[in-house]
Amino acid sequence: MDAAVVFFSGGFWMKYVFPGIVGLRLYTLVVAAVCIFIFCGILLRIGFSSLSALFSCLLLVTDLLFLRVGTMARMETLCLFFALTSLFCIVRTALDEIPKPVGKIESLFSGIFLGLSFLSHPFGSVFGIPSLYLLWKRKSLFSILFWIGGMIPILVWVVWLLPHWDLFLFQFGLQFGRKKELFSVFSILTKIKILIGGYENPGVRILFYIFLLAGIGINQRLLKEKKEQFLFLLIWILGTVVFLFLSTEFYYVMYLTLPLSALGGILLEESDRKRVIYVGSGLLFCNLIVLFLAYRKVGFINPEFDLGKKFSEEIAAELKYSKKVYLQAIPDPYFYLKEKYPNQKILEFIPGELPIPPEMFVNTLDTIDTFVFSEGTKRNENVENYLKENASSFYKRSISVSPSTTRKLIRAQAEIYLRKKK
Repeated sequence: MDAAVVFFSGGFWMKYVFPGIVGLRLYTLVVAAVCIFIFCGILLRIGFSSLSALFSCLLLVTDLLFLRVGTMARMETLCLFFALTSLFCIVRTALDEIPKPVGKIESLFSGIFLGLSFLSHPFGSVFGIPSLYLLWKRKSLFSILFWIGGMIPILVWVVWLLPHWDLFLFQFGLQFGRKKELFSVFSILTKIKILIGGYENPGVRILFYIFLLAGIGINQRLLKEKKEQFLFLLIWILGTVVFLFLSTEFYYVMYLTLPLSALGGILLEESDRKRVIYVGSGLLFCNLIVLFLAYRKVGFINPEFDLGKKFSEEIAAELKYSKKVYLQAIPDPYFYLKEKYPNQKILEFIPGELPIPPEMFVNTLDTIDTFVFSEGTKRNENVENYLKENASSFYKRSISVSPSTTRKLIRAQAEIYLRKKK
C-alpha cells in the first residue's frame, strides 16, 4: 500500500489502454519518456545551454540502469515523474543572481506533485532535499502552500486507508522489518557494490565516474562560472546517495542517473571544445559499451530474445494440473499462467523475504500443491524448511532454458515441487 498511485494509475492503464504485463511495461516506458522531457526542461531553467541539456538527456537515455527501470513494470519511473514535475514547478530563477520568490500556484502544485511522488514510492521523499534547497534559494522555504500541497494527496490517501489501517500497519511493518534486516546484513562494501550493481560491467561504470571527475577537475573556470548549478547538482547527488545507503536496492540507483547525467552535460558549457570532445566522448563511450555488453547478454528489444516466453511455456507445461501455486520465478511467468490457466490460484513471493512468523502462513502452505523457485534466488527460510520436512510429499523437477539467440550467454532455471496426490 506504499505505492498507491502506482496501483491506481497502472490499473487504469491496463483496464482502458493496454492490458497485461506488456501493457504495464509500455505505460512505464511512456512515463520514462515524459521524464526525459521534464528533466531537459529543468536543466534549461537552471541555466544550461540547449547543447548541454541535450547532451545530458543523451547520457540519460543511454544509461543502462535508466533503460532497465524505464522498461520494467515497477514504481520508480512514476515516482520520478512526479518528483521531476515538482522540481520543475519551483526551479525557475532559483539559481539566478537575484532569485524571485516562488508564486502561489508554483508552491501549491510543487507540493502536490512531491506528495504524489512519495505515494508512488517512499523513496520520493529524497527529492525533498533538492526541493527544499530550491525553496531556500528563492526565499520561500516557509511557503505555506507548498506544505499544504504536499499534505493534500497524503491526507486523501490516509482517509482512503483508514478502514484498512491495521492491515496497512501490518504490511508496512513487515516491509520495514525487511529493510532493517537487509541494512544490518549488508556491509559498507556491499552497499558500494549496489551503486554499480545495476550495470552489466561495473568496471566500465567506474571508468564513467573517472571521466566525470576528470572533466570537473580540468574545468576549474567552469566550476566557478557555474558554481550555483554545480552546488545544486552536488546537493541532489549527496542527498540521493545517503538514501541509497539506507535502501540496499540497486533499482533505486536509477534516481542517481539524472544528476550524474546533468553533471556530465554541464561540462559542455566549457569553451575549450577539445576538452569537451574528450570528456563528453569518454562519458558517452562508457554508456554505449555497457549497453553493448548488456545487449550481447540480455538482448534488450532483440525480437529473437525469447527467454521469458520459453521459460513461461516450460513452467506452464509442468503446472498443467496445479490448482494453487507458490510462484517465485524470474522471468516472471505470472501473466502467461493466468492467461493459460485462468482458474489457477497463484501466490507470488508470499511471504518472500518478509519477516512473517511461520505460524501465520504454515496453514496456507499446506493448501499449495506446487512450489516454483528460480535457481539462485533467496528463499524464505520457513518455506524452505517446510519443503525439507515434507520432502516425501513432493516430486522435485528442474527446468533450464536458453533464448533462441545465437549467443546463449544467459539461462533461466527453476526448481518445481509438485505435491504428490494422496
